[in-house]
Amino acid sequence: MTTDLVRKYRLLFAVPGFRLSAVAALTGKFQPGMYAVALLALASCHLGYSAATLVVAAASIGAMTTPLRGRLLDRYSYAAVLWPLLVLHLGSLLLFVAAARAHAGIAALFCLSILAAVSQPPVGTLTRVMWRKTVPGDLRTTALALDAVLADFGFMVGPVAAVALARGISPDAAVPACGLLLAVAVPLALRGAGAKAPKEAPPRRHWAGPLRSAALRRVFSVAFCFFLGVNALEVSLASYGRKGEVTLAGGALLSLVAMASMAGGALLGGLPARAARLLMRPTVPLGGNALCLLLLAGAASVHPVLVPLACLPVGFCLGPCFASVYGTAADHAAKGEEAETQSWVAGAMMAGGALGAVVGGWSLAHGGLAGALLPASAAWAAGAVCGARVPHLRPVAESARG
Repeated sequence: MTTDLVRKYRLLFAVPGFRLSAVAALTGKFQPGMYAVALLALASCHLGYSAATLVVAAASIGAMTTPLRGRLLDRYSYAAVLWPLLVLHLGSLLLFVAAARAHAGIAALFCLSILAAVSQPPVGTLTRVMWRKTVPGDLRTTALALDAVLADFGFMVGPVAAVALARGISPDAAVPACGLLLAVAVPLALRGAGAKAPKEAPPRRHWAGPLRSAALRRVFSVAFCFFLGVNALEVSLASYGRKGEVTLAGGALLSLVAMASMAGGALLGGLPARAARLLMRPTVPLGGNALCLLLLAGAASVHPVLVPLACLPVGFCLGPCFASVYGTAADHAAKGEEAETQSWVAGAMMAGGALGAVVGGWSLAHGGLAGALLPASAAWAAGAVCGARVPHLRPVAESARG
């Protein structure tokens, strides 16, 4: 098993240009983990914490335009889309820092936060699309598993890095650092695997794009339910041991879940083809995770010492969940709509995550940790049901789609 895992990852990194795009993916995935914390650290110094959260919320509003940027990637050359977005994004970040230091009002920072989010280059979307096109069919699951591992690593290290920069150097140091990460990621992604391949003109399609596909609408529903559960879980565990505030023990539990998720994602990439195909059906990892979350809720009700142990299987299933949702969306994406499809998945996750944070906070206040975990489990169970209704494509059909 270990030999097969190492062999698959070795073959994956042997794909021409893959190493560059993998570095671009890793660099780009640090940015989402840092960004919200960086905005919060800077804005809270000048506006107060409550007003600063509105600035962070504005970034989430702007991020909902991700499908539009995905459509641009499908229709035009990647360089023609990413370079102007990068210039506009960096300019927006600099204006945001200048406005904050000039003690601008919340309205100005709110608008600049939206502008910076609207112009953020979709590096993650690009790398997933290019890996799908250039990686051989038997290694696509391995590539998606690696993408999930890199995302977990970025979200585990990114917030710590943002806090360290804001506290150790200056409150406004973390925001330019986020821009610098994308300034590195974009040129690397444009030099990576398949980024310079000539693009065929996409056929004229309906204005709704991927939303007209019933199968993809179900996949987006799965993504929504999945991230609703993820954020409800995060909010619940973050205050472990004490309601109403983030605790050190809660942070440790979230890190434990993230490390287990990295392990689960990495292992998925080395599984035999039949087992990997089974786990790439969203209903399997989401259904398994719903049961694991019930186990965690039971452990929280029995004794606190059981909670860290019960977190391990929950985290172990998260990596395969990410890979299965993105992989299933790629399987059903129409030609010429690959990037927009991946962007809709990300948008559905963000919408579900926003609701999950509210649900988790309310449930935690009224039902404690065990009570807060039950809605998260229900969300993942609903995602598993939606996933069961997504048509499963045979491997032959997958390779034919190329």
